Amino acid sequence: MHRLIAEEQEVLAIFRGPDAYISPNFFPSKADHHRHVPTWNYQAVHIYGTISFQHDEQAKRAAVGLLTRTHERKLNGENAWRMADAPQDYMQGMLESIVAFRITASRTLAKSKISQNREERDYLGAVAGLRATGKPTMANLMAERSRKTDEDT
Repeated sequence: MHRLIAEEQEVLAIFRGPDAYISPNFFPSKADHHRHVPTWNYQAVHIYGTISFQHDEQAKRAAVGLLTRTHERKLNGENAWRMADAPQDYMQGMLESIVAFRITASRTLAKSKISQNREERDYLGAVAGLRATGKPTMANLMAERSRKTDEDT
C-alpha cells in the first residue's frame, strides 16, 4: 500500500461485521401472505480519512504489540504469545519488513441491517432460522438486540 497510495491521500477502510442470508422460510408470516423475498442481514462500518505511513521502529512495534496482545489474549489467555518470546534479531528482521499506517478519520458511516423492520414473530423466526442453519453469530446479535428492546419497554 505504501508504494501505491500517496501520503495523506483520502482512503476508505471497510470493517465488516457478521452477515447472513435470510430465507423467506424463516418468517412465520410467510404462510399468511407469501409477501417475503430472500434478504441479507449484515453490519458494516466505512471509515473515510487520510492515511499516513509509519516506517519507524517505534510505530511498528506499537502496532504489532497492540495487534498481538489483543488477539493473543482472546485466543490463548494466560498462554498468550508475546513479542519478547521471539529472538530479538528475528523480531528485528520481521519489523524491518513491515510498514505501519494510521488513518485519521474524517467521516464514519455505519449500517446495521438485522431484520429490525420485521414484526416480532418474523424477527424471532429469523433468529431461530439462523441458529438452525449454523449462523449463531448473527442469531445472537439479533437476539441481544431483541432483549435490549424488551428491556427498554
